Amino acid sequence: MNLQKNPERPPDRPNVLVIVTDQQRADTMACYGDEWIETPNMNALASDSFVFENAYVTQPVYTPSRSSLLTGTYPHTNGLVRNGIALAPDARSIAEMVSPEYRRVHYGKWHLENDALRH
Repeated sequence: MNLQKNPERPPDRPNVLVIVTDQQRADTMACYGDEWIETPNMNALASDSFVFENAYVTQPVYTPSRSSLLTGTYPHTNGLVRNGIALAPDARSIAEMVSPEYRRVHYGKWHLENDALRH
């Protein structure tokens, strides 16, 4: 699935799409060897994308873990050391760190308590 108008020419800037699923281990997707659980849309994305083979999670709990992914800081630095804590209003998310030339959107629950769109 190549959506570029001219696949011979690389894009001027890469598309960046971060998808965070909830309660899904790597071994539940075909791209990581699972043949039982059906995740057709994630498998389609993986077949045309970059798939990480090694990863590190700062915390096994969702709010601290996602706070690290979205801010680039450790939970003990950004203050989200457990679930149920809101991200500080002055904390910068990855969407605020990338060039404003990018369309920056957040859909769904991001588990940082204040689910307002931040960009």
